[in-house]
Amino acid sequence: MAPLDHLVRLTDDCGIWQHARCIVPDRRHGYCLDDVSRALWLCARRARLDPVDPRPGRLAVIYASFVDHAWDAEAGGFRNFLSHDRQWIGGPDEDASARTLLTLAETALALLPDGIGDWARERLRDVLPSATDFRSPRPWAWALGALSVARELDLPVDAPGRTLADRLLDLWQRAPGLTFEAELAYDSPRLAQGALDGAWWREELAEAGLDALREMSRIQTADDGAFRPPGSDGYGRPGGPVRYAQQPLDAWAQVEATLAAHTLTGDADWTREAQRAHAWFLGRNEVGCPLVTPDGGCRDGIDPQGISVNQGAESTLAWLHTDAVMALAGLVPGPVDRHGIA
Repeated sequence: MAPLDHLVRLTDDCGIWQHARCIVPDRRHGYCLDDVSRALWLCARRARLDPVDPRPGRLAVIYASFVDHAWDAEAGGFRNFLSHDRQWIGGPDEDASARTLLTLAETALALLPDGIGDWARERLRDVLPSATDFRSPRPWAWALGALSVARELDLPVDAPGRTLADRLLDLWQRAPGLTFEAELAYDSPRLAQGALDGAWWREELAEAGLDALREMSRIQTADDGAFRPPGSDGYGRPGGPVRYAQQPLDAWAQVEATLAAHTLTGDADWTREAQRAHAWFLGRNEVGCPLVTPDGGCRDGIDPQGISVNQGAESTLAWLHTDAVMALAGLVPGPVDRHGIA
């Protein structure tokens, strides 16, 4: 497994710094729940992979405290941005709130130290009623993932699950293409993954999710067959993915979604697609260079100038999650070069 050294470097007693200049935490941008929530979810995964390692448990307490403090009970959502001087900036954020629902569900079932799971279950009961308040497709997809996991916790998930599954199915039926949206954008594979999760409540979503993911995989393919995420310079624009700026988060989303498709179907083609997206981190990408570092960091993306020198929280967590979910799936890739996976 990838080491946690850079994650620890980005973490203080409050949370995880959003950005870095090279490997140095950049305090000017403070913290965000998006990253802290991803970090807590990672601790839940790493605890499953290595229950003896004490670091996920120690880090999880820091991240859980941040999540707990981010909850705005009056507004019924989680605040996202905390400044360097530890003042909240703005109100609840629905993307961050939806991601945190999934983190809470995963944490509640994790092999973390006594008390963290109890805290996660208690907080999940508080925030679950907000699941159907989300107005956008990506939060619906994240929330469906959370509700799918929470079925194991004896919580009232069926009513919100049906509501959100109906919304995502309606979006699919009205979509202008095969990807739920007109063009690929930030985290697009999560929509397909949300459909696979929502199939528990609406069976039609299973085929919708698989069809969408097939199309996303086709679009996210460079001329040499390598995985090519859409590039934030082209989010939502006609013409498909652009060369820059490719981000680790999109490769992580593709790995998660394709492994979910394999779990549902048993089709080995989906594991090969997951390996293709995983290989993007290791050097089978547009510029032929790895983004990951020996201490578990990950560079922020592929820009016109080449590989970014910065290793922020989102990128590092995208890599560590990808590494963990591949290990949980029992997939150990061989050597990678520009021509494929050996």
